[in-house]
Amino acid sequence: MSRISKHLSLACEAGATYRLLNQGVSKLELQIQSDLLGAAFGKDPTSVPDAGATSRILRTVHAWKDKLGAVNASTALHLLAQSSHSTDALPRLHRESAELVLSTVGGNAQPRDLAIASWAAARLRLERAGCADTALQALNIAALACAARMDGQDTANIAWAFATMQLQAEELLTVLAEEASRKLQQFEPKHMVVLTWALAKAKVRSEDFCWAAASETQRSKASKWMPQDISNFLWANAVLRCEAPVPMEILAARAADLHWKQFRPQELSISMWAAYTLGVHGKGPTTRAVKRMLQHAAREIRTSGAQDFEPRHIINAAWSLARWQRHCRLMGWPQELKPYVCRPALRVLLGEAAKDLKKFAARELSRLMWAGASQSCLKLRELGPPLLAYVRTSEHAAEFDTDDLVSLVNSLAWMLERLVWEAPGRRTKSRLPQLCPRMPCTPMSDAARHLQGRRPAAPIL
Repeated sequence: MSRISKHLSLACEAGATYRLLNQGVSKLELQIQSDLLGAAFGKDPTSVPDAGATSRILRTVHAWKDKLGAVNASTALHLLAQSSHSTDALPRLHRESAELVLSTVGGNAQPRDLAIASWAAARLRLERAGCADTALQALNIAALACAARMDGQDTANIAWAFATMQLQAEELLTVLAEEASRKLQQFEPKHMVVLTWALAKAKVRSEDFCWAAASETQRSKASKWMPQDISNFLWANAVLRCEAPVPMEILAARAADLHWKQFRPQELSISMWAAYTLGVHGKGPTTRAVKRMLQHAAREIRTSGAQDFEPRHIINAAWSLARWQRHCRLMGWPQELKPYVCRPALRVLLGEAAKDLKKFAARELSRLMWAGASQSCLKLRELGPPLLAYVRTSEHAAEFDTDDLVSLVNSLAWMLERLVWEAPGRRTKSRLPQLCPRMPCTPMSDAARHLQGRRPAAPIL
């Protein structure tokens, strides 16, 4: 049976009803579809469901309960997922939704019906309801049976739903990946990326799919990819660590074509973290592409600032830059970022974090301080007062474990050592506005000036 459009209304499109009747869709199913859409949207199919839409949809479902079929049951689930905003009647909504999932599975469901039901189940958080366990298990079995007939959109929706619900669906995701690896050229880029993300979210490795995805990316040159596709694909490959080489050069070129300013803070920080994670295990062209991506991302942060960055975005971006610099130095790689790009970007991130350190957990703050100090970017004048206020709070101080405290103390020691031994002319100036008023400078004595000009002797190896 052909799929009835979810957006069909009584007079949505001229001739739509006639065409569906010619395709074998009965008048009864069209009537049920119209009633469901009318309950959700009223007379305007382009409107947004209001607060009472959920109860109206459920009343319509009860009125046609024995005659819904797979198509209308999945449509009802889709509408409920769109319209449910309140948690007051959540147990009842979960029970009704679980029954609709069973109606979809038992009603000669097509792949698209199962995909819509899976998406709606994830949006409605049915995995949290004990009454939905049987329905979700039946949905899993039905999706396994239809895996060979699914297109890219259906495969991506089902994989995303089961990965989001964190259900035990390793067999289903493995089968979906195997089927997709044979026909990836027919997939839209976003569908391939969503499936890759779902495999990483569920920790399901499929080497065949990863090789096929890398090959398809090489073939298409990622010409239609968007920032979200790049960040999700990089993150998924960084988590999965498959043997297939990630085409970093192509992704770096595509990101440059899109311009990094189009990346949202989450996409930018995730791309940086994933690029660093993949780069430390790469070689040759991969490391050069990672340097290019990180340097472009750091330049964007330096230029545009980090006003919209959340604490996790700041941590991911700062940690990636600092760890990549340190790794390149330890390994002797010539792929270290330019200091005039990396250091100002780190100062921007630290300056944004200093506005409200209370948002950071103890481990996050310890890592942030290490990232800044390891690149000599930790400005004690700006970060000292808020850091002191943070550690003086008993609830925050109790969160630090031994490793966090050692890392924090080392970071502060590095910066104090730099203040003593590094000549003022060699320090990189920060362009950040001063968050705290400058303290009056006391005149430096001749002895202090003499000590500051000296350097410690090189160690004898």
